[in-house]
Amino acid sequence: MDQIEASQQESPGGYKFIPPRHDPLMMGIARLITPLYLRIVTHVDRVEISEEHRAILKGKMGQRVILTPNHPSYEPPVVMQLGSMLGTGFYFLAAREIFDDPLQNFVCSRIGAYSINRGAKDNDSQHATRQLLRMGKRWLVIFPEGQEYYLHDIVLPFLPGAARFGYGALDDIRREGKHDPVWIVPLTIRYHYRGNVDQLILGSLARLEKELALESSGGIFERVQRVTYCLLEVNERLYDVQVADPEDVDARISRLRERVLLDVEHKLGMLNVDLDSPLRNRLRKLFVAVSRMRRSANSRYERRLLDRRAKVMRAELQRVLEFVAMPGKYVQQDSSAERYLDLLGRFETEVFGKLKFFGPRTARVSVCEPVNLGDTYEQWKSDNEGQVERMTDQIEELVRTRLDELCEEYRTEVRG
Repeated sequence: MDQIEASQQESPGGYKFIPPRHDPLMMGIARLITPLYLRIVTHVDRVEISEEHRAILKGKMGQRVILTPNHPSYEPPVVMQLGSMLGTGFYFLAAREIFDDPLQNFVCSRIGAYSINRGAKDNDSQHATRQLLRMGKRWLVIFPEGQEYYLHDIVLPFLPGAARFGYGALDDIRREGKHDPVWIVPLTIRYHYRGNVDQLILGSLARLEKELALESSGGIFERVQRVTYCLLEVNERLYDVQVADPEDVDARISRLRERVLLDVEHKLGMLNVDLDSPLRNRLRKLFVAVSRMRRSANSRYERRLLDRRAKVMRAELQRVLEFVAMPGKYVQQDSSAERYLDLLGRFETEVFGKLKFFGPRTARVSVCEPVNLGDTYEQWKSDNEGQVERMTDQIEELVRTRLDELCEEYRTEVRG
């Protein structure tokens, strides 16, 4: 097992850094289970990468690398499968909440995952990240979007952690008198369907229409619109949201989203909220605030009560993320099957309360141009945060551009 030095002192509220342990036995079991997990849970039965892109990754073996994939849904097992295809394992930087479940804690830490306390200064996690990169034994995976959102054709703005940790580790290496590079290798993961996708779409619509007591007449796009309006109307009544223009879906989603966010913010005592702040920033702050609720507990009993309240609030925020945060025009008449099924999957999750995936589908991994942080090290030394921001924007644009290309290249048409 790899040993990472870290303080064992718990922070207020019982939070403690979880280091990676790369247990060979557990890693072997994970390699065997991952393909089955992908097939059963996410209906991904193929993970594919071109020989050209595989060669790019093989060429970086033995070097210090941070992989930065997009993260719309269940990408960690896809990246684990990529590691198996390359004959290696990775470290994964993961949100501290993932380790709250004892079983997940046991498994994840032993297959290379370690924790970061999002929204707070986590010295142990930062120290471990730089130490892992200095050691250079395995590559590090950081998902810069920070939160899954279940829309596979868009990329959320990246957070700066990958660039910040990368430059910090590079600085440590240079201070040791070495000139080894630290690479950021952006990855784009794009899912596409195979087989009769119209049947998948029609089956989903039939389930939703039955549950919502809707008629099933008209074409696919008309039926999707009908379900959209119905779900909006139900939630608008629930949250007492007034509708000015029923046809303006974007405006309706925006008002509903604002109502839900304000409700959670007020429950958390966050009264001076910047309403002009981007949605992603408000959501991240709220997720962090909810995860910290237990810190105010003075007893285990009070902590359990706060955990129950946090669970309810987290579910509300997840609904914002998965349902009312969707772009109103994500699906149009001529949209791909991938977009239709993204939307319908969200709708089924909302209506039936269980995450829904369709398949069979392929996860295609594409490697963007690797970035040598050493090329901009001097810029970072003179302007730390400015260069971190520029590098973050650069890798985000690489991933977004490649995703747009893959959306066109691997597009499944709707025939109905």
